[in-house]
Amino acid sequence: MFRRSCTLLAKTPRQQVLEWLGSIDTVLFGSDGVLWKFDDAIEGSVEAFNAMRAKGKRCFIVTNDASMVSSDLAQKAMRLGFRVGEQEVLSSAACISNYLVAKKFNKKALVVGEAGIQKELGKAGIQSVTIDQDAGDKQMKDFARLFEIDPDVGAVVVGCDSSFNVSKIVVACTYLLNPKVLFLGTCMDTSYQVCQKRVTVGAAAMVVPIEKSSNRKPLIMGKPNPQMVNKLRHSGSLNPEKTLVIGDRLSSDIIFASNCGFKSLLVGSGATSLEEAQKLQSEGNGRKLMMVPDTFLPSLGHLMEYLCEDEGKAEKKCVDKTENKATLV
Repeated sequence: MFRRSCTLLAKTPRQQVLEWLGSIDTVLFGSDGVLWKFDDAIEGSVEAFNAMRAKGKRCFIVTNDASMVSSDLAQKAMRLGFRVGEQEVLSSAACISNYLVAKKFNKKALVVGEAGIQKELGKAGIQSVTIDQDAGDKQMKDFARLFEIDPDVGAVVVGCDSSFNVSKIVVACTYLLNPKVLFLGTCMDTSYQVCQKRVTVGAAAMVVPIEKSSNRKPLIMGKPNPQMVNKLRHSGSLNPEKTLVIGDRLSSDIIFASNCGFKSLLVGSGATSLEEAQKLQSEGNGRKLMMVPDTFLPSLGHLMEYLCEDEGKAEKKCVDKTENKATLV
């Protein structure tokens, strides 16, 4: 039902939407742009997330955010009101850690990124190092010739890095001259809207310069890589036909759903507009069709209309905003 049709749920008969929701037992939510924007919950998202749980659906947050460890991401979600446990938060940083553990990686990882990557690696017993050397007043060629190389580095891991600079590109590329050194990235998210006409950059702004300068192709571990949910898939607890991905990015969330054979819902509260999705659909390009979502809603909060058991009460809204939680009816 609705497969890659970009169906507008708000214009679909209510009973048809209820049947579709009833076929889902597991929901994988994106974080920024779906549940929250930076440090604030998106209106209606807490109520909808918790109402999904109250309906008996298994709910996970699957995020490319590598700035924090999974436990800190879970704490952030709980502070905002989402009923979620640490084991229900899956991050790109944790995915990288799990991947290296599975490969029996026993060397050091050079991290270009925030503390979440280092901490996740540390939890798995993997030693990480960062780039604390900088060209300063030196010419870049002199810096490249003289900086100290650690022979124990066996992987370069790149994510969003607020202190990214040319020196880090030089150091990372130097290690990547060795074909045995792994090149891993958290994601290829390009930017995040801070406010009207203001953005901040995502991990792609760090991954791409190193990729182009080193002539090495990174293995991107975050969405849309299905390895993000490897543990769930291998445990046999995920039925693709009954799993829904709710995201705000066509290039990560919706392709991730397509790669895994999951259902997909695009919300318009984050990085992608409905018009962008409809444009891709109209082009009819086979490869681009992987980015066309099954369904669309303006925001997660709009699901509340279908999560209330009584249609009449749904129209009056079944959300007690003063208590910031769903009213069970």
